Amino acid sequence: MPEIVIRPLTQADIERLPGMELNFQAEAYLAVEKVVEGLNVTWRLVERPLDPPFISVDYNIDEQDQAEIAQRLKENDGLYLVAEHQGRLVALLDLEREAWRDTGMIWNIVVDRAYRRQGLGTRLIQRAITWGRRRRLRALALETQTNNLPACRFYQKMGFQLCGLDDHFYSNRDIERKEVALFWYYEL
Repeated sequence: MPEIVIRPLTQADIERLPGMELNFQAEAYLAVEKVVEGLNVTWRLVERPLDPPFISVDYNIDEQDQAEIAQRLKENDGLYLVAEHQGRLVALLDLEREAWRDTGMIWNIVVDRAYRRQGLGTRLIQRAITWGRRRRLRALALETQTNNLPACRFYQKMGFQLCGLDDHFYSNRDIERKEVALFWYYEL
Protein backbone atom coordinates (compact mmCIF):
# COMPACT_ATOMS: atom_id res chain seq x y z
CA MET A 1 0.00 0.00 0.00
CA PRO A 2 1.46 3.41 -0.95
CA GLU A 3 2.69 5.55 1.93
CA ILE A 4 0.76 8.53 3.23
CA VAL A 5 2.87 11.61 2.47
CA ILE A 6 2.80 14.75 4.60
CA ARG A 7 3.76 17.81 2.57
CA PRO A 8 3.23 21.58 2.48
CA LEU A 9 -0.27 22.78 1.58
CA THR A 10 -0.45 24.62 -1.76
CA GLN A 11 -3.05 27.06 -3.07
CA ALA A 12 -4.09 24.36 -5.59
CA ASP A 13 -4.89 21.99 -2.69
CA ILE A 14 -7.44 24.34 -1.13
CA GLU A 15 -10.20 23.52 -3.63
CA ARG A 16 -9.63 19.81 -2.83
CA LEU A 17 -10.06 20.16 0.95
CA PRO A 18 -13.87 19.71 0.92
CA GLY A 19 -13.31 16.19 -0.42
CA MET A 20 -12.26 15.00 3.03
CA GLU A 21 -14.87 13.26 5.22
CA LEU A 22 -14.55 15.11 8.54
CA ASN A 23 -17.73 14.18 10.40
CA PHE A 24 -17.36 12.44 13.74
CA GLN A 25 -19.38 10.42 16.20
CA ALA A 26 -19.30 10.77 19.98
CA GLU A 27 -20.83 8.35 22.49
CA ALA A 28 -20.38 10.89 25.31
CA TYR A 29 -19.81 14.60 25.81
CA LEU A 30 -18.50 16.94 28.46
CA ALA A 31 -21.51 18.44 30.22
CA VAL A 32 -20.89 21.95 31.53
CA GLU A 33 -22.23 22.59 35.00
CA LYS A 34 -22.23 26.32 35.74
CA VAL A 35 -22.86 27.92 39.13
CA VAL A 36 -23.21 31.71 39.39
CA GLU A 37 -23.13 33.54 42.74
CA GLY A 38 -22.64 37.21 41.92
CA LEU A 39 -19.16 37.57 40.43
CA ASN A 40 -18.17 34.13 41.70
CA VAL A 41 -18.70 31.82 38.73
CA THR A 42 -17.57 28.22 38.57
CA TRP A 43 -17.73 25.70 35.77
CA ARG A 44 -17.34 21.97 36.02
CA LEU A 45 -17.01 19.52 33.14
CA VAL A 46 -18.56 16.09 33.65
CA GLU A 47 -18.39 13.32 31.07
CA ARG A 48 -21.88 12.07 30.33
CA PRO A 49 -23.17 9.49 27.86
CA LEU A 50 -25.17 10.53 24.82
CA ASP A 51 -28.17 8.43 23.87
CA PRO A 52 -28.36 8.43 20.95
CA PRO A 53 -24.72 9.20 20.14
CA PHE A 54 -23.92 12.58 18.60
CA ILE A 55 -23.20 12.23 14.89
CA SER A 56 -22.03 15.35 13.11
CA VAL A 57 -23.48 15.74 9.63
CA ASP A 58 -22.14 19.05 8.41
CA TYR A 59 -18.57 19.19 9.69
CA ASN A 60 -16.60 20.05 6.58
CA ILE A 61 -14.42 22.70 5.00
CA ASP A 62 -16.81 25.09 3.28
CA GLU A 63 -16.16 28.04 0.96
CA GLN A 64 -15.63 30.48 3.83
CA ASP A 65 -13.14 28.10 5.47
CA GLN A 66 -11.35 27.71 2.13
CA ALA A 67 -11.08 31.50 1.75
CA GLU A 68 -9.69 31.89 5.28
CA ILE A 69 -7.17 29.08 4.78
CA ALA A 70 -6.14 30.58 1.42
CA GLN A 71 -5.58 33.97 3.07
CA ARG A 72 -3.47 32.49 5.86
CA LEU A 73 -1.45 30.47 3.34
CA LYS A 74 -0.91 33.63 1.25
CA GLU A 75 0.36 35.52 4.33
CA ASN A 76 2.68 32.53 4.94
CA ASP A 77 3.26 33.09 8.67
CA GLY A 78 2.53 29.61 9.88
CA LEU A 79 2.71 25.91 9.20
CA TYR A 80 0.33 24.59 6.56
CA LEU A 81 0.49 20.86 5.85
CA VAL A 82 -1.63 18.22 4.15
CA ALA A 83 -1.40 14.47 4.14
CA GLU A 84 -1.99 12.81 0.80
CA HIS A 85 -2.64 9.17 -0.03
CA GLN A 86 -2.97 7.92 -3.61
CA GLY A 87 -3.72 11.43 -4.88
CA ARG A 88 -6.36 12.13 -2.21
CA LEU A 89 -6.00 14.68 0.58
CA VAL A 90 -6.63 12.91 3.89
CA ALA A 91 -5.51 15.39 6.57
CA LEU A 92 -4.83 19.09 7.13
CA LEU A 93 -2.85 21.13 9.63
CA ASP A 94 -3.54 24.88 9.39
CA LEU A 95 -1.43 26.70 12.01
CA GLU A 96 -0.94 30.47 12.06
CA ARG A 97 1.67 32.31 14.12
CA GLU A 98 0.07 35.02 16.21
CA ALA A 99 3.04 37.30 16.88
CA TRP A 100 1.12 39.58 19.25
CA ARG A 101 0.83 36.75 21.79
CA ASP A 102 3.83 34.68 20.75
CA THR A 103 1.57 31.69 20.07
CA GLY A 104 0.75 29.34 17.22
CA MET A 105 -3.02 29.14 16.64
CA ILE A 106 -4.13 25.83 15.17
CA TRP A 107 -7.17 26.74 13.12
CA ASN A 108 -7.59 23.28 11.62
CA ILE A 109 -6.22 19.88 12.55
CA VAL A 110 -8.42 17.39 10.72
CA VAL A 111 -8.08 13.83 9.49
CA ASP A 112 -10.41 12.12 7.03
CA ARG A 113 -12.66 9.66 8.83
CA ALA A 114 -11.26 6.64 6.93
CA TYR A 115 -7.70 7.56 7.98
CA ARG A 116 -8.20 8.15 11.71
CA ARG A 117 -6.41 6.14 14.40
CA GLN A 118 -3.40 5.58 12.14
CA GLY A 119 -1.14 8.20 13.72
CA LEU A 120 -1.69 11.01 11.20
CA GLY A 121 -3.01 13.49 13.77
CA THR A 122 -0.12 12.64 16.07
CA ARG A 123 2.41 13.18 13.28
CA LEU A 124 0.85 16.56 12.41
CA ILE A 125 0.80 17.74 16.04
CA GLN A 126 4.42 16.63 16.48
CA ARG A 127 5.35 18.69 13.41
CA ALA A 128 3.47 21.66 14.87
CA ILE A 129 5.32 21.33 18.20
CA THR A 130 8.70 21.16 16.45
CA TRP A 131 7.80 24.15 14.26
CA GLY A 132 6.67 26.21 17.28
CA ARG A 133 9.77 25.40 19.31
CA ARG A 134 12.07 26.38 16.44
CA ARG A 135 10.35 29.76 16.35
CA ARG A 136 10.58 30.11 20.14
CA LEU A 137 6.82 30.43 20.54
CA ARG A 138 5.49 30.06 24.06
CA ALA A 139 2.52 27.85 23.17
CA LEU A 140 0.23 26.30 20.61
CA ALA A 141 -3.48 26.97 21.01
CA LEU A 142 -6.66 25.48 19.59
CA GLU A 143 -10.40 25.32 20.17
CA THR A 144 -12.85 22.44 20.08
CA GLN A 145 -16.29 21.62 21.43
CA THR A 146 -17.59 19.64 24.41
CA ASN A 147 -19.49 17.33 22.05
CA ASN A 148 -16.30 16.33 20.22
CA LEU A 149 -15.02 14.11 23.01
CA PRO A 150 -12.76 12.08 20.68
CA ALA A 151 -10.87 15.30 19.79
CA CYS A 152 -10.70 16.33 23.47
CA ARG A 153 -9.18 12.98 24.39
CA PHE A 154 -6.69 13.28 21.52
CA TYR A 155 -5.56 16.77 22.55
CA GLN A 156 -5.15 15.65 26.15
CA LYS A 157 -3.14 12.59 25.04
CA MET A 158 -0.87 14.88 23.00
CA GLY A 159 -0.11 17.01 26.07
CA PHE A 160 -2.48 19.94 25.56
CA GLN A 161 -3.97 21.45 28.70
CA LEU A 162 -7.61 22.50 28.88
CA CYS A 163 -7.34 26.18 29.81
CA GLY A 164 -10.77 27.67 29.37
CA LEU A 165 -14.27 27.58 28.00
CA ASP A 166 -16.81 29.98 26.54
CA ASP A 167 -20.43 29.03 27.12
CA HIS A 168 -21.69 31.68 24.66
CA PHE A 169 -19.20 31.18 21.82
CA TYR A 170 -21.55 29.57 19.27
CA SER A 171 -24.99 30.69 20.49
CA ASN A 172 -26.78 31.99 23.56
CA ARG A 173 -27.70 28.40 24.49
CA ASP A 174 -24.42 26.52 24.14
CA ILE A 175 -24.81 24.64 27.45
CA GLU A 176 -28.33 23.49 26.50
CA ARG A 177 -27.13 22.46 23.04
CA LYS A 178 -24.25 20.45 24.59
CA GLU A 179 -21.75 22.32 22.42
CA VAL A 180 -19.54 24.61 24.47
CA ALA A 181 -16.22 25.97 23.18
CA LEU A 182 -13.14 24.57 24.91
CA PHE A 183 -9.71 26.18 24.60
CA TRP A 184 -6.54 24.12 24.78
CA TYR A 185 -2.87 25.13 25.11
CA TYR A 186 0.36 23.26 24.64
CA GLU A 187 3.23 25.01 26.41
CA LEU A 188 6.42 24.92 24.34
